[in-house]
Amino acid sequence: MGKRVIRSNAKRVAAEKRLIPVARRLRDLFGVPVRKRKLPDPLDLLIATILSQNTNDINSHKAFVNLKSVYPDFIELTDANPRSIEKLIKVGGIAKKKSKTIVSVATEVKKTFGRFDRKSLASIPPDQLVDKLTGLDGVGYKTASCVLLFALGDDDAFPVDTHVHRILNRIGIVHESTPDKTYVTVRDKIPSGMGYEIHINLIKFGRMICTAQRPRCYDCTLYDLCDWDEKVEAPPLKTGERNQLKVDFMTLEEV
Repeated sequence: MGKRVIRSNAKRVAAEKRLIPVARRLRDLFGVPVRKRKLPDPLDLLIATILSQNTNDINSHKAFVNLKSVYPDFIELTDANPRSIEKLIKVGGIAKKKSKTIVSVATEVKKTFGRFDRKSLASIPPDQLVDKLTGLDGVGYKTASCVLLFALGDDDAFPVDTHVHRILNRIGIVHESTPDKTYVTVRDKIPSGMGYEIHINLIKFGRMICTAQRPRCYDCTLYDLCDWDEKVEAPPLKTGERNQLKVDFMTLEEV
């Protein structure tokens, strides 16, 4: 089973019991996220995820659009000069590193997979596909699981970014030092078919309430479920702010 970590059923059940009420409360707060009708192309999604690293949604999308305008089919990137790519994606930051990764990934995809379309990838068992994807230079668990979740529509996939990592550790569902370690610990504990909903709502929650700096614990729907010993006690929000639950951000499926 590759990198999958086998854990006791008791631990899995305990984590699921904590995740379910968390998911329910986030659903009450944000609703059930709705998928886009048309899933993005897997290779487009893979490259978009690389471009999204260490930057914001707007700039990563601009970088994606710039790259797509010159390379409509990203498999053509196998023959591209990293310097030319670097200029196209500069707006997204870390362009030199990302350009080399993108050319390398495109080359390895062509060599390792041959066909990188949805039907071909869906025929590979999820665990094996994650292992094959993380075998590509510059592709980690987050990027691989984003391909499964957004491009293949796998509702059991569960990418762990900085927001998800922070929240799950603060609540006490996991106790890990990095997003990758959190992913390995929690990926078998996500209630069946709820990966997409929990992932999207945790990101919204992380951007609005459980922020890295100055989290709004005093206004948190998960307060009594959270084990974090640094909960922030602060004055109530100003009138009218409490119900502003709209969180503007772009998901990778919008590429």
